[in-house]
Amino acid sequence: MTTLPIADGMLAWLVRERRPDLARRIAETGRIETAVIGLGRQGTRHAGLMREFGTTVTAAVSPEAGLKVVHETIPVYPTVAAMLAEHPDIAAVSIWKHFSTAKYAALECIEAGIPIVVLISEGMPVRDVRDVLVAAREKGTLLLGPNTPGIIFPPERVKVGMLPDVFHPAEPEPERFTAEGVTICSRSGAILYHMSDALASAGIAQNAVIGVGGDSAIGTPFPDLVPMVMDFPGTDLVVVAGEIGGIAEELLAEAIRAHPERFPKPIVALISGRYAPEGKTMGHAGAIVSPGADWGTWESKRRALEAAGVTVVNNQWDLIEAVRDKLGGRTYFRAEDYYRRMAERWDAPPPVKRWTTRITKVEPDNLVVRGVPLVDLVAERRFAEVVGLIVDGRFPEDPSALDRVAVEAAKLPVPPVPLRDGDDPSKQLAAILLADEALAAFEGSRAERVAFALGRSAAAFGRIFGHELGEAGTLGELLVRAMAGERAAEAAVARVLEACVVASVDHGVTPPSAQATILSATVRPAYEVAVASGVMAITDVHGGAGARAAEFFLECRDRAEAEGIDLEVAAERIILERSIAGERVEGMGHRVHKRDPRRDVLWRLADEAGVSGACVRASHVVERAFRIARGMSLPVNVDGVIGAIVADMGLDPRVAKAAFVLGRIAGLSAHYFEEIDTQPQMRRVDFSRAVYTG
Repeated sequence: MTTLPIADGMLAWLVRERRPDLARRIAETGRIETAVIGLGRQGTRHAGLMREFGTTVTAAVSPEAGLKVVHETIPVYPTVAAMLAEHPDIAAVSIWKHFSTAKYAALECIEAGIPIVVLISEGMPVRDVRDVLVAAREKGTLLLGPNTPGIIFPPERVKVGMLPDVFHPAEPEPERFTAEGVTICSRSGAILYHMSDALASAGIAQNAVIGVGGDSAIGTPFPDLVPMVMDFPGTDLVVVAGEIGGIAEELLAEAIRAHPERFPKPIVALISGRYAPEGKTMGHAGAIVSPGADWGTWESKRRALEAAGVTVVNNQWDLIEAVRDKLGGRTYFRAEDYYRRMAERWDAPPPVKRWTTRITKVEPDNLVVRGVPLVDLVAERRFAEVVGLIVDGRFPEDPSALDRVAVEAAKLPVPPVPLRDGDDPSKQLAAILLADEALAAFEGSRAERVAFALGRSAAAFGRIFGHELGEAGTLGELLVRAMAGERAAEAAVARVLEACVVASVDHGVTPPSAQATILSATVRPAYEVAVASGVMAITDVHGGAGARAAEFFLECRDRAEAEGIDLEVAAERIILERSIAGERVEGMGHRVHKRDPRRDVLWRLADEAGVSGACVRASHVVERAFRIARGMSLPVNVDGVIGAIVADMGLDPRVAKAAFVLGRIAGLSAHYFEEIDTQPQMRRVDFSRAVYTG
């Protein structure tokens, strides 16, 4: 939607009155930067809604949320000072803190020189409001609230707060907006919405809508705010929405009588609560008439305002007529366009609630990790480089630093957790990780924490497989020694096994291991707990296909040799026998890919390294054998190729699963960090609604 240039609207004008230097930068950049203070449920929700409306929400502050990013791209800082160090041009903030801490948040913003502070928080103690008011007046800050729904500027499509998108700007021509119109200043949020609809139904535009706040003590009362907005050239008339209780409207009337020159434009006041009984609270702390009082009543407000020359109404119909009369019948847009747009908005289906991940894009026959095709990582990168990429979003400047962390971690003693023969390696590893005090105590960057965890995992797998790790120099070499033992000394074995680990690094948010880690992360456990949760979800059903594929290809090789038949024929017979017995053939087919993108690169690397044998050859022909035996086309997948490679190397078939687990630990770690950085605690996770935005 086309909008009014930011510098021509009232918000930029209000900033200019307080911070000319900031107003100049707004004119240069063409945007007004805002921030959200407090990321509870409402603050987080409305940060997204403000941005959807068109507001530039540059940053957020929430020391207790533990987030680093909210709504994909809004960075979160622990303090206002930290935020302004990175984003010095914040012009307006909305504060969503609990009333017990709202004072400190407001003072921090005011003292930092932010020109407009919108205090959404409700129920602040009066003494706290007093302290905030004193600071705001000393700094010249425009303070709105507390207990305000916020402010909105329809021509610029900027809002700071919770006001809905129901206000209409002046539109002399289709999609050309101006800053002219009526400015609404209101104590009540709900009344604002009805007034806007009433005025819009008559083609009367709003250039700004400002909630002053509904509590008994507020930052900018009517006597200060009304002349302020009247000074804006685009304002033709001011509508004051008041209510019973307090003396805000009487004070406005007194100011008009004392200084009429400050109020040169027409004012229409809508006062609600005409028939409310004395002592009845109308929803706001300030909307209550004290029994027997001759002030704060609907009648006292009407008398005072009318004596000052203000037209007072009590309903929407009278409001329309009064405003029309003051404007000489002028309209600012076609009312039909307003009704059409509102109908389109209300009739539109509700938006599908999605959440985002920047780690891995998974689509048919294509895998992209942090913007890099996974096949390129498998073919060209060491695992330490991939760890840095998947965790930090960029390749590490010094991958050898991660190598050193992992190697030193592997030298530490493995926790003496009892391991039962026959237990799944992933179960054994998870038990060791949970008992690993060194891992729990390690401090370092996130990539270093993952490298340390992988070093500890290598030591654990060395114990599980009975292999000595020796003097490994890199993370990849360390993992290969844990899996292959003495065979790790062979360069070809080391290169291809490390590639198998890289190929297993991640497959998005939907695999059970990733889901287990993410669900665990929603309640903010320790890093090793969340990763161990994901590792324990790697079972024979998920992640175990490589080991069983290795056994299958070994059986194909042995049958072909024993019976003197071709590998394809041997595979065909075994598949048929397994089908009759109701058994699965592992390492074939995929729920996403028709041609697994990791398969071909591993085949090529195995051939170039000279480690391909009968099992890898069988993996090339098993698809045709399956089609002959079962009448179905089911291609071999990455698990099948890894299983075939492990089998040809003469390694324990469980090594295929170990390669999957070690690679996946890096991916699970990335999901853990992304969850705690970008998502609220204890959220409900619908994994089908994740969208890759990396």
